[in-house]
Amino acid sequence: MQPEAESNFQSSKLLKKAILNLTIFVVLLIPLIVCEFVIEPYRRGFFCNDETIKYPFRGNTITPVLLGLIIASPPLLIITSGEYTRLRYKRNTNDIRCLWGLIVPLWLINCFEQLTYFTFGLLLTTDATEIGKYTIGRIRPHFIAVCQPQFHDGSSCSNATNQLRYVENYYCASTGYNADDVRQARLSFPSGHASLAFYSLLYMIIYLQNRVVWQKGQLIKPFIQFILIISAWFIALTRIMDNWHHWSDVLAGSILGTLGALLTAGYISKMYRSPSLVLDGLPRQDTSATLNEVLASTPPPYTMQQKIKTFTEHEYSSKV
Repeated sequence: MQPEAESNFQSSKLLKKAILNLTIFVVLLIPLIVCEFVIEPYRRGFFCNDETIKYPFRGNTITPVLLGLIIASPPLLIITSGEYTRLRYKRNTNDIRCLWGLIVPLWLINCFEQLTYFTFGLLLTTDATEIGKYTIGRIRPHFIAVCQPQFHDGSSCSNATNQLRYVENYYCASTGYNADDVRQARLSFPSGHASLAFYSLLYMIIYLQNRVVWQKGQLIKPFIQFILIISAWFIALTRIMDNWHHWSDVLAGSILGTLGALLTAGYISKMYRSPSLVLDGLPRQDTSATLNEVLASTPPPYTMQQKIKTFTEHEYSSKV
């Protein structure tokens, strides 16, 4: 195949793949849009004497904007530098591809592929989290403070006769709060902060473990991995500290994010099968050969009769 024809073929193949991936991403965004703008969370009742929903309202230690930066920045930085470094130590940083008439470095193509895998798993985890929130409709710990429920008979939870009453028919006075605050007060299970933080940062831990390995400075990688996992743990704990989630919401979110990271790395990006790269300038010895391959490449030992036969043939040929 001619170089130009091969370039056009690769460009067409990559374009089709990009369009397909983009279509899948759009489909995965539909449940998020529906949950956010179309449907309301399940309206769950409550007991007026439930102490777990009477906590005061507090702001977010980790705001949604800050959470977005934490989810996006480490993967972008780690994957970009990781893919470039892999080719650098293989001395392939100058390896390029011609796509749509543009010269594109191979490490940049690999980076785009890894980010696509990461984004796909992130959307799956987000969908699972939002479906859980709107299906369960669990009340947050600060629900009473935000909703300030009032009953149609004019009473409220402050009345002694309502303390043991399971309330389903009520409306929220919400003095000092808006309708979105009340809506958010019904979205406690599972914790979105915990699920997304654990997915993103644990996925980066797996990426560092399986894509890049240090031999010099062996504590560097574990240190970075510790920073990532402790950050996810801190984000999860702040949700309980800020009275935005019950401990079980955070636990469920953490498990959901962990499963999302493990399944995405294992079955989508197949990261566990990727050969690691040693960042010391020396290629790592391939240890993937099986015992059968070793035995097949090793000739069997000569028997005594074979040695005598070989020696006799050699003597005869020399005399002739």
